Amino acid sequence: MSDVQTQVGSDPQDELDLKAERVQFEFAAAASAAIEGAQQKWLEDRLRRMPGWSLASGGQAIGRTRALPSPFGATDYASFVLREAARTRQAVQIGLSGSRVVITVLAPSYGEGSGVIGREQLDFAASLV
Repeated sequence: MSDVQTQVGSDPQDELDLKAERVQFEFAAAASAAIEGAQQKWLEDRLRRMPGWSLASGGQAIGRTRALPSPFGATDYASFVLREAARTRQAVQIGLSGSRVVITVLAPSYGEGSGVIGREQLDFAASLV
């Protein structure tokens, strides 16, 4: 059977559903995926320029471990990070073990950009000397 005969003889219900709403939804989903891919690439590029920082699994946090000369220095540094986080309204978690400090900067949990590491979190992390 030729293609023309197949097309003419096909049932209209078997063809794609090209309603405006469905096409618009599929276009929006493809655009959203493209934007997420670009944001992911931007995030990875920015993290490459921030030595010691890495993206946590799930992409909802970035972290760094820093070893300092003494436990007192680690405590002072952790206090500094917490003060800066409070001043800039960033969500962080701090872990102390002897002279090691583990810093985790978390993505916002509510509002615009929730659940995604953004420019504010990366700028905050980069500001920690």
